[in-house]
Amino acid sequence: MPLKEFTSRHFLGRDSEIKILANVASQAGSGDAGSIILLGKRGIGKTELLRNLYNELFNSSTNTVPFFYAINTAFASVESFSEDYMSSFVLQYLAFTGKDPSLINAGIYSLEDLRAIAAKSEAAWISEIIDNYSQIKLDGDLLKLFSYVISLPYYSYRHTGIPVLVIIDDFHKIRKLSELSEHGYDKDLWMLFENQMKFRFSPHIIAGYKAELHKMFFEETSFGEHLEIISLGGLSRHDSSGLFRALCAKYSLSCEADMTSLLELFGGNPFYIKSFVQAARQAARSFSPEDFWEIYISEITKGKIYTYWTSILKSYIRRFELRKPTLALLYNLCENGTDDVSNLSSALSVKQEDIDYILGLLHTAGIVETGFSAMDLVDDLILIDLIKGLYHKEIIREPWDRIRESLSGERDQPVLPDKAPAFDLVIPAALKAELVAVKSLEQVARYYRIPPDAVGQLQVSLIDLFSAVLATNGTPGGNYKLKFILRDNVFSVEILTSRHGLIFTDSVMRHIKFYIDDIRVEEVKHGSKITLIKELKKDIASAQ
Repeated sequence: MPLKEFTSRHFLGRDSEIKILANVASQAGSGDAGSIILLGKRGIGKTELLRNLYNELFNSSTNTVPFFYAINTAFASVESFSEDYMSSFVLQYLAFTGKDPSLINAGIYSLEDLRAIAAKSEAAWISEIIDNYSQIKLDGDLLKLFSYVISLPYYSYRHTGIPVLVIIDDFHKIRKLSELSEHGYDKDLWMLFENQMKFRFSPHIIAGYKAELHKMFFEETSFGEHLEIISLGGLSRHDSSGLFRALCAKYSLSCEADMTSLLELFGGNPFYIKSFVQAARQAARSFSPEDFWEIYISEITKGKIYTYWTSILKSYIRRFELRKPTLALLYNLCENGTDDVSNLSSALSVKQEDIDYILGLLHTAGIVETGFSAMDLVDDLILIDLIKGLYHKEIIREPWDRIRESLSGERDQPVLPDKAPAFDLVIPAALKAELVAVKSLEQVARYYRIPPDAVGQLQVSLIDLFSAVLATNGTPGGNYKLKFILRDNVFSVEILTSRHGLIFTDSVMRHIKFYIDDIRVEEVKHGSKITLIKELKKDIASAQ
C-alpha cells in the first residue's frame, strides 16, 4: 500500500461508509454524482475515514482522480490558501495519473518547481493553469484568485475528460480565511464553492464540525438542500472492542478481564479509546477492571482527553470572566437536564444575555445541540464526567482525591437489573400528556443508565402511542398510570388507561413496533394496559 503513512493501521468498522463514499467516485465517471456533507461528533473518526477513502481510491482501478485537502488555518490569507490548494491539487493529480505517490508529500510550493514537474509529465494544460494562476495573482484580484483555484477540478475535467472527487476535511475552518482577510468583499468566500459542488463530474465530500457546517449550509445559505448528508456514528461494540484489543497488543498491554462492557462508556469514539489505551500504557503493562476506573478518572481529570476538551472550551469561551459561569451552566445541565433553561439566570446568578451568549458558543462548539424548540447536551458520557470533574475542581475547589472518590463512587455502585426498583407515575389525561410521559421516561432511563439510542427509540414509540392511539380513541379523562421496569436487560413501559376497547390498526402497530421489540395490549378490570418492551444489549444495565 503506497500510502500507508497517510492512514492508521488501526482502522476498523467503517466498511459500509467507505463503500458508500467510494461509490461517489464511480458515479462521477458517468456524471451522476452528487456532493456529500459528512457530519459527526468530535473524535468520531471523520478525518481517518476520509484518509482511508483517499487511500483506497488512489490504489484502486477507478478512473476518478481523488483529491484530499484539509483546511489549514496556518494559511491565513486568500493568497496563501490559493497557492497551497492549487499546488496540492496539481501534485495529487500527477501522483494519481502517474502512479507516483511520492509526489503527494513532496512539499513543493514554488511555482517554478511546480512548472518543472508539470513539464516532465507532458500535461500541457497544467502548465497553462499555473500560468493563469500567476497572472491572476499579479493582477491582485483575490476574489478571482480564490474562485479560480477551487475551480481547478472542473477545469481539469474539461481538459482531460477525467472526473475528480474532491475530499475536503475541516471545511468549517475556511471561515477563518475570511475573518483574517483585510478585504471586505470576501467575507463569504466559502460560498463560491456552491457551483463547484453542483458539478457532477467533480463532486465534493465535505467534512467538519456539525454545528458549524449546519449553520453554513442550512442557516446562512440554502444550498445544503442540494447535498446528501451522512452522519458518522460511533463504532459498534464489536469494533470498539477490536480497536481496544489491537491497541493493547500494539503497546504490549494485557487485560485481566473482558473489558467489552466497560468500553460502552466511550460510545464507539476512536479518539477516546486510543487516548485511554495510551494512558494505560503509561500507567502499567497490565490492568484489571479496578485499574480501568483509576486510569479513566485520571484521564478525564488531567490527561489527554481532559486537555483536549478544556482547550476546546477555552477556544470558544474566550472571555475569562465567562468561564466559571459556563462551567456552572454545563454542570447544571448535566445534573438537572435541559428541559427548562428559563430559570438558569437566577439559579446561577448570571445575566440572561450572558446565558444566551454562552449557549450559542457551546452550540457552535458542538457541546450543546439544539433542535427547533429543544436543547440537549451532546450525547457523550465522557464529556459529562469531565464536566463534573472540572466543576468539582475549579468551582467547589475539591482536592483530586475527593474528585476521584466522587466520580468513582457513581461508577462503583451500579443498579443491578434484578434488584432495580420499578417507577410508578400518574399524569393527567390531558393535552400534551405525551410530553410529560416522554420526559419522565428520560429521567428514569438516566437513573438506570440505559443507552441514549434505546431511550430515543422508546420515546418515539411512546409519542406515537399517545398521538396515534390514545388521542384517536378519545380522551378518557382522569389519569394515565405509567410504570417503568428494568428486569433481566428488558426495559418496559406500562401505560394504564381507563378506556376499554382501544382500537389499534395494523399500520399503527407496525409503526410503533418499528422502534421497539414488542407492544402488548390487554383488557384489565379498570380499563386497558399497554406495554412497550425494549430489549437492551447484554449486561448493559450493569456495565456502569
